[in-house]
Amino acid sequence: MILAERMAYRAVGSTAPNPPVGVIIVKDQMILARGWTQVNGSPHAEIHAISQVKDKKKLNGATLYTTLEPCSHYGKNPPCVEKIIKYKIAKVYLSQEDENPKINGSSIKILKKSGITVIKKNFSNNTRELNKIFFRSLNKLKPYVTLKIASTSDGKIATKSFESKWITNSISRLHGHKLRAKNDCILVGSGTIRKDNPLLNCRLAGHEKSNTDIFILDQRLNFKKDLKIFSLEKRRIFIFYNRDNSLIKKKIKSVTYIDVKVKNNLLDIADMLKKIAELGYMRVLVEGGSILTGSLIKNNFIDEIQWFRANKIIGGNGLEAISSIGINKINDAKRFKLLKNKIFEDDQLSIYKRI
Repeated sequence: MILAERMAYRAVGSTAPNPPVGVIIVKDQMILARGWTQVNGSPHAEIHAISQVKDKKKLNGATLYTTLEPCSHYGKNPPCVEKIIKYKIAKVYLSQEDENPKINGSSIKILKKSGITVIKKNFSNNTRELNKIFFRSLNKLKPYVTLKIASTSDGKIATKSFESKWITNSISRLHGHKLRAKNDCILVGSGTIRKDNPLLNCRLAGHEKSNTDIFILDQRLNFKKDLKIFSLEKRRIFIFYNRDNSLIKKKIKSVTYIDVKVKNNLLDIADMLKKIAELGYMRVLVEGGSILTGSLIKNNFIDEIQWFRANKIIGGNGLEAISSIGINKINDAKRFKLLKNKIFEDDQLSIYKRI
């Protein structure tokens, strides 16, 4: 199960709309195969593991360990239980039942009815946390939101002239690319796109072609087609807007436009996150400016903060990482628990979880 959990974490950020699952198949105290949910959720971890075994006769009497209950319904993929039964796997260990209403324990009943021994045991809180993100996004339409901030030691993200390249060092930036690879999509404000003209791609070795999908908040609706973000293939780009906006002129063909509600003259963050979850995305990485960051924190939408601080100080001549969130009393201050600090040469990464 330790190995199965490692396989599940290998899949994080690439499996939407399916959960990242890890599987190990064992027989006669030997590992026959390892599997994990593949890109875009197909094939599932169980099928990926089974496919690694060339001589399918070896699966007869084997034991399968999985971090989540196998599926029993037809969707983009056929039911995994069918293959488990077909190849006469004798025993299945699972860490948790799938809370997807289409499954929710039904696979366990099917396997048991077929004479397969099923043992359910909470193996690890890490596995439960991994599955919880999927359950919450699927059943409550609330994706897991990670905020990434790269600032100076005094919390500035740029000078007043908007210069910000590069605040942090190359090691911190590589870790930032890893965050992009480990999230299903990126949420960013239109100001960041216009001022920085970023690619927002992952430049880690081996991940160059895995371009994370992008959601952009935009009320002005006047992006130019030649911006870098529209140049990468094999990525989906969505723009949140309000259809009552009279500024809309000509839509970009490669972009999907999503109409959202307006709240206090701004695009409604809650409505946007709900629509992101409805599209099957479970993990959202926020790389926005201070206004988007402030709005998300103010409304308690941030689950985790990854804050990179460089050994630079700008002072009053810099732009704040977080805009005003309406705090007047110290007891009203938003609270996050510090999980760990990491040092990357002269940079510091602080990782926080919402209390």
